[in-house]
Amino acid sequence: MGKREVILDRSLRIPWFRDDVMEKMRIAVIGIGNTGSYTATMLYGLAPKELWLIDKDVVELTNVQRQFIFSEEDEGRAKVHAARDFLLGRFRGHGTKVKPVVADVRYFSWDFKPDFVFCCVDNNEARKAVLEHCLRKDIPMIDMGLEFHESQAGHVLLVDRSALPDGACVNCYMDLGRRIKREAGCIAAGIPYSGAMVASIAVGMFIQHTFRKLRANYYFIDLNSQHVKFALLKRRENCSLCSDVSPA
Repeated sequence: MGKREVILDRSLRIPWFRDDVMEKMRIAVIGIGNTGSYTATMLYGLAPKELWLIDKDVVELTNVQRQFIFSEEDEGRAKVHAARDFLLGRFRGHGTKVKPVVADVRYFSWDFKPDFVFCCVDNNEARKAVLEHCLRKDIPMIDMGLEFHESQAGHVLLVDRSALPDGACVNCYMDLGRRIKREAGCIAAGIPYSGAMVASIAVGMFIQHTFRKLRANYYFIDLNSQHVKFALLKRRENCSLCSDVSPA
């Protein structure tokens, strides 16, 4: 048994998990913050061919309380480089290549085509840029976020036009033309375990969808009341993005 098989022993025991599929996948995580850092760690453990980490920010001391892959020693470093070093420092025998890119996704050139995208950003301009690209190129994606209204909540939304043509896109769920207050998002991300909870659901949905094809696309949890919803969120007929964009 090779090192890859030993490292992936528990995953390979799942009857429907197919390593021959996973080892060919190129996955992009955009935004390496409270949800993205956990997402990247979980995806790395699944051993895809390539794991792309895309973010323009550097590590700040305010990050380390809830983004556990960073430490005080990482202050001032690009998040994607610190994340790469953390992942490769854990193990590397399964062969996954980690590709860090310091970039603002709103102006990203996308000179590669991922098989799946995780959007973990904290602003609607970046969300819109990721969604538009994935709709245009017909790339399945999961958008996730932490929200603050009366209480703290998290959402996970799968967008796959080929498999779920009636499913909502991110703009159907929220108006991406609306600017969100960064302070509200940061408050929602203040609970140290909030990002891990949302990331766990997102990666679980990805695994199920990759190998078994989900019929639901939406997950919501209120972290204070523990109210949970899992359903097929339908497209809006008048959505300005998914109704008009034709895949290339």
